[in-house]
Amino acid sequence: MTSHASSAATAAAQPIYVPREIVNADDVYVVSWSVPDGSWVEAGAVVCAVETSKAVVDVEVQSAGYLCQRAAVGESVPVGGILGFVSAQPDTPLPEAIKPVRDASEPAVRISAKAKRLIAEMGLDPALFAGRGFVREQDVLEVAAAQPAAATPREDPRGPFRLEPLGVVQRRVARVMEQSVANFPAAFVERTIDFAAVRARAQALMADAKLLVTPVDILVAAVARAAREFPLFNAFLTRDYHTHVFDRVNVGLAIDVEGDLYVAVMRDAADKAIADLAKELHTLQYLALRRRLSMEQLSGGTITVTAMIGNGVHRFQPIPYPEQAAIVCLAAEAADSATATLGLVFDHRIANGSQAAMFLSRISDAMSNAAL
Repeated sequence: MTSHASSAATAAAQPIYVPREIVNADDVYVVSWSVPDGSWVEAGAVVCAVETSKAVVDVEVQSAGYLCQRAAVGESVPVGGILGFVSAQPDTPLPEAIKPVRDASEPAVRISAKAKRLIAEMGLDPALFAGRGFVREQDVLEVAAAQPAAATPREDPRGPFRLEPLGVVQRRVARVMEQSVANFPAAFVERTIDFAAVRARAQALMADAKLLVTPVDILVAAVARAAREFPLFNAFLTRDYHTHVFDRVNVGLAIDVEGDLYVAVMRDAADKAIADLAKELHTLQYLALRRRLSMEQLSGGTITVTAMIGNGVHRFQPIPYPEQAAIVCLAAEAADSATATLGLVFDHRIANGSQAAMFLSRISDAMSNAAL
């Protein structure tokens, strides 16, 4: 027996599960395997990356052993489903109860729904993909590039074009946005606020706390406190028309990282002093820029905040996340603008315009005047 095999905790194959801690998603997509199939891995090693609705998450193995991949790159796997196994011996039989079984009538080549649409659009022969385990959009583009005669896209009267797949994170964000728009009758209210006063408030808080405090920190704190006072905006409407009101106020902040959108969550934000909230927020932004946010830091939001300051935009209308009733936005054309636009997109089924106006007014007041 090899030393590797003897160090394994058990001779049985141990499943590698999609983490059940992933929320706001029924399934994930396998982005990559960082360890070759059949290789020895130590307990705690990262072997796989999966794409969720908000981020790319590393998956670790719980025990040492030989890796047996079961989910292909690009494959959809349900939360709690099996990605692969680790075993003490490279030839350890897989448990029969969970060994993948292929129906005899099932085609040998699996093609994702988006890849099928792309194959049809480009007029490709599906036989070109024979021998591939799983066909993704990128596979279609690669085959199309090698088959110029068959890869001519359907003619577009607007002229020549090219097809470029979305990045891993943005593709998942797109799915979440589609879900939100399809199920969310959104309404929008906005008001102009004194941005100079907000900046002055940030300076005063920074002097008291002896740490950096920004207008965005103040916005997050103000939204958290207002959400506690107006619980309909810290809720969502269920399919059977009940208002699911959250006891905790967990504010998510949208963070753009080179075109990829992350929403970092500050839990129990309404209970935290502005200094503590600012410190936590800056840590989350630091981790987001390095793409090291954990699933816990990316999940559990009950209301979302987003800001565009200093890029010439004076107003915008964001899309709320599924199972949230509201998203608050702040826009200022320049960092030193005298005024800014504070906006609220909300679910009109559970709140009316006057309630939204009062909620937005409370946020505005807290940002410039009220103690935080």
